[in-house]
Amino acid sequence: MSVKMQCLGIIYGMMLLFCHAQDTIPSQLSPDSLPTDYPEDVDFLAEGYYDHVPSFQNMPKVDTAEFSIRSIPYKTEEFDYDKEHVNQVSLFKRIFDRIGRWLDQLFPNTNAFQFSDIFYKLLAVIAIVVLIWIVYRVVISRKRWLNPSDEKDDDVEEIKFVEKNLLDLDLTRYIDQARTEGDFVRAIRYLNLLNIQLLAKKGLIDWKHSKSHVELIDELKDDQLKKEFAGNVDILNRVWYGGMSLDDKKYEAFSHYFLNFQAKWQ
Repeated sequence: MSVKMQCLGIIYGMMLLFCHAQDTIPSQLSPDSLPTDYPEDVDFLAEGYYDHVPSFQNMPKVDTAEFSIRSIPYKTEEFDYDKEHVNQVSLFKRIFDRIGRWLDQLFPNTNAFQFSDIFYKLLAVIAIVVLIWIVYRVVISRKRWLNPSDEKDDDVEEIKFVEKNLLDLDLTRYIDQARTEGDFVRAIRYLNLLNIQLLAKKGLIDWKHSKSHVELIDELKDDQLKKEFAGNVDILNRVWYGGMSLDDKKYEAFSHYFLNFQAKWQ
């Protein structure tokens, strides 16, 4: 019995000690726990209040050119997720963009050389100039350096027919037809064939459609006749083989030499 009482007394004492430890707080805080120099009234918006805060004296430089270069691949239509904007991009703009990227790959990647809107505008101007030049060459001047159309093929076949049957045909009809159609170059070709027809019928040359003009000139005995005929051949070479464009005024100027030759030696 005495042992039990002793154990209970020990347990009771320990509980009292534990409860006293939990409820006990210090009567006052230590002096080190509170600031002693904190001002009572502080104006945080006062001028100069933050002057003591450290700041950067030398801001780091940002390479904007390098950023622009690195951002170029992400400005293409592949990275444009605005569907409305994509629908507004024209076909030519897409083509120019692809050409610009292709040219960017050909040249060194330097800051001094970049393809911008100026390049696209310049390229568009060049394309327009080339288009106008092609239209002028094909439609207006009727150049023969392009692949001939069916109509031109017919003209060539007609000329071959005239050359093979030169001594039996009336070339005046062919000349008038070419002038009516506005094909003054072909009219000059027929005027030169009319010169050859005249010389062949007078027995001054032996005509064969396979002969060249050089061979025909060598057959002429009269020096003056040879000189004038060679002059007309030179006009033909510049107009027909040289691709010279002719209008009505130029045709009248050139045809004058052929008509004078025919009137003189007929």
